[in-house]
Amino acid sequence: MTIVDVLTEFAESGGIGVLKPGASLADVSERLGPPQPGEYFPGRRRKRGEPRNVRYGDVRIEVCCDTLQAVALSTGTGAVDLPSVVPGETKELPSTVSAAQLREAFATAGIRAGEGLWPEPADQLTLVVPNPPADVHFTFRRTDADVSGDTGTVLHSAIARNPHHVCG
Repeated sequence: MTIVDVLTEFAESGGIGVLKPGASLADVSERLGPPQPGEYFPGRRRKRGEPRNVRYGDVRIEVCCDTLQAVALSTGTGAVDLPSVVPGETKELPSTVSAAQLREAFATAGIRAGEGLWPEPADQLTLVVPNPPADVHFTFRRTDADVSGDTGTVLHSAIARNPHHVCG
């Protein structure tokens, strides 16, 4: 399995394996073992109703009401640790992929990806794959400012977030 396979599955299913917005953390923990702490700012206190962040390898998830609300993977380091089928273990994969490579894989799999319609920094490109309840956003950074289009881009992150959750 390659990073392109993982990202194509992410686009198709809205998640990475069992890590999908809408999944129960209890069900995920039963299959993958308990998550590791994943707070971006560990010393900061969360506000009431604010999701908590945990992770499985390099896959970060936001959890609220015991439900996964977001699944995110940062790929800018050149390698990622992904959860394996063995609880508590991860598998490392090289993570460098261009927009052109991902568009080709998506086209082969019959996945429609559009470009983000909001203003982007000039050095960024985002592909969006509709996938209820959470669209998947693949954000690339341009490595060569003189090159337009998909060439000269490297995937920085992929995220699926449920925008409709309101904590009661």
